[in-house]
Amino acid sequence: MTARLPLPIAVSLALLAGCSPRPAPDTAAPPLRAVRIAAVSRGPAEPPVQASGLAASRDQTTLAFKVGGVIAAVEVREGDAVRAGQRLARIEAAEVDAAVAQAREALAKAGRDLARGRTLFAADVVTREQLDDLGTAEAVARAQLDAAQFNRRHAEIIAPADGRVLARHAEPRELVAAGSPVLTVSASGSGTVLEVGLADRDALRVAVGDRADVRFDALPDRRFAAKVQEIARASDPRTGTWRCQLAVDTGDAGLPAFTGLIGRARITPASSLAATRSYLPVAALVEGDQDKARLYLFDPSTGTVHSREPRIAFLSGDTVALAEPLPDGSQVVTEGAAYLHDGETVQVIAGAAP
Repeated sequence: MTARLPLPIAVSLALLAGCSPRPAPDTAAPPLRAVRIAAVSRGPAEPPVQASGLAASRDQTTLAFKVGGVIAAVEVREGDAVRAGQRLARIEAAEVDAAVAQAREALAKAGRDLARGRTLFAADVVTREQLDDLGTAEAVARAQLDAAQFNRRHAEIIAPADGRVLARHAEPRELVAAGSPVLTVSASGSGTVLEVGLADRDALRVAVGDRADVRFDALPDRRFAAKVQEIARASDPRTGTWRCQLAVDTGDAGLPAFTGLIGRARITPASSLAATRSYLPVAALVEGDQDKARLYLFDPSTGTVHSREPRIAFLSGDTVALAEPLPDGSQVVTEGAAYLHDGETVQVIAGAAP
């Protein structure tokens, strides 16, 4: 059986319960949204010219025999270091030696005929015309001997300078025609070049002396400074592109050779530096519509962000160039921009994004 409290006591307890303090409502402001920002930079008004090609030695030579024949020996292999004047390969010399001997005997006979003709001319036995013909025959025989000796000297391949063998195109006992490639060698200290092909619109923008940076697929984390040193004045009939040669500074690379590496160049034409545009990270763009994109500028004086929708001129790697310049010293939100609204106060997180 439940006991009941007297009425006065129950009323007093109810009044005390009603007078007890209630919990205070939570009036704390919500935390500020954390963002990262980046400074807007200035850059060329036109996009860089991008091209790819193969690296090669600046002074690279393909060596061959002057005359055809059977290769007697190839005395070096790919990667071997060579010295200037060193014999690298030779062909069987029996045929060219025979040609030299034949030319020498022909000259000796022509010399004897000329000497006999002079004696006979002095005795009024032959005419001046006949004597002149004998002199011409002797001169022709001498020239033929010179040609045969020249061919004999070029029956061997001699290193033109100190360097390294890049390729070996033929092997001993092979029959090669005159001028067929046998070895490719590079000169030591000649430097590295990147041969690229340019489209017509890019070839008209690029000039000798323009700066560039080069990356090789085999060395993805390294960049090499380069400079345009040669541009063809006619297109390649096979590809329709203009050959462009860039001198690449690889002095501190610590590699034995760059020949054959695939390289990608970004050339900055000097003409594009006459005017500048505002550059900012692609991550700063929230959304886009054709040539417009939305971004948020950070105002450090108030800690707020303000929405802008500038027009995009072009993309350049991981940056974007704006058609409409932003004020100098502008800062844009690069991380957290997708959740902002115009005029919102934010908290800036220092440091790079993880």
